[in-house]
Amino acid sequence: MQRAIEIERRDGEAGFTLIETLVAIVVLVFGLIAVTNLLLVGATNNSVANQGTAATAVATQQMETLKARRFTELAPGGDLGSDVNDYSDNVVVAGVGTINVRWTVVMPEDEPQLRLITVQAEGLGPMVRMRSRVQLTTVRSCTGDLESGCPAP
Repeated sequence: MQRAIEIERRDGEAGFTLIETLVAIVVLVFGLIAVTNLLLVGATNNSVANQGTAATAVATQQMETLKARRFTELAPGGDLGSDVNDYSDNVVVAGVGTINVRWTVVMPEDEPQLRLITVQAEGLGPMVRMRSRVQLTTVRSCTGDLESGCPAP
């Protein structure tokens, strides 16, 4: 009789079966995969934000440089789609990477006293080029007279 009681106690003991353990491990792995994916997306978005902020700062700095030039030094030219000598630059920003900045200066037809200035900057890091792009535009006019270098209207 004592033997029968011992067997019953062993049958009634609580514990995990191999199947239950494997199911728990599978659920845990799927949870870890989801968290890992979330971390990767967060890191990518952080990189894009850093590149975008740096691109904005570089574009603003270049725009201020162009606005500070004399009107007669603003020669029409440049291309936002490709690098052109004297109308593009690659700026290295510490902790962020390289920012490509391009600008155009356009003289509207029949308006020699106006210049349309557009500056575009974007990060060159992986997967951020289009997502970090910033474009600034301004109009510059020459308000002086012919003696100060302004073209005739």
